[in-house]
Amino acid sequence: MWSIWACWNDLVWKDIAPLPFAVRRQVEVVSSLWFDTYSKTSTSTVIDTNSGSWILLPINKLKCNVDAAIFYDGAGFGAVVRNHEGKFVAAYGARLECGRDPFLAESMAVKEALAWLKARGFNNLLLEFDCLSFCYSFNATSLDLSCVGLIVMQCRSISSDIGNVSVHHVMRSANHVAHVLARATGSLSSLGSWVSVPPICISHLIDY
Repeated sequence: MWSIWACWNDLVWKDIAPLPFAVRRQVEVVSSLWFDTYSKTSTSTVIDTNSGSWILLPINKLKCNVDAAIFYDGAGFGAVVRNHEGKFVAAYGARLECGRDPFLAESMAVKEALAWLKARGFNNLLLEFDCLSFCYSFNATSLDLSCVGLIVMQCRSISSDIGNVSVHHVMRSANHVAHVLARATGSLSSLGSWVSVPPICISHLIDY
């Protein structure tokens, strides 16, 4: 279903009509990736907490919640970092150059967030995200040479440079602050980076 949806987007937004055998091949690759990932859940670093609330961390570990938002004229994302007590550390909100493709936007949001975290010198990170497809793709061993697959590979590379980065899938409700910041990037006033004091759009949702 995802492959059909992606092909529909290509036709509507890019005027690209994929050939039937190419669609079938994409289905085979995605299915193989999916089953390969699920067969390795015992060793995967993806953890689905099934929690609807934000959970505290061990001492000296940082948590970064990331989310993307789709707008009529593109997409944006928000990343919010908190310490083991849940106190605000930093945040970053920016627009994405990816059109209106949701899965592509989610993947690019993580890549941009990781690049920002690396630039600020953050490490020992737990990254929480409510896009299950990305979380499993990030930890999969299969080679995916699709556009999104290449972005996921970049995310792995940046994570390796940062060191000690783990990815957890959480419910949307536990990722609410990042979601609000991502939605706020539709306004120019919510674009940028913040340290110590959060942007106004999430200040009422976070302790600092």
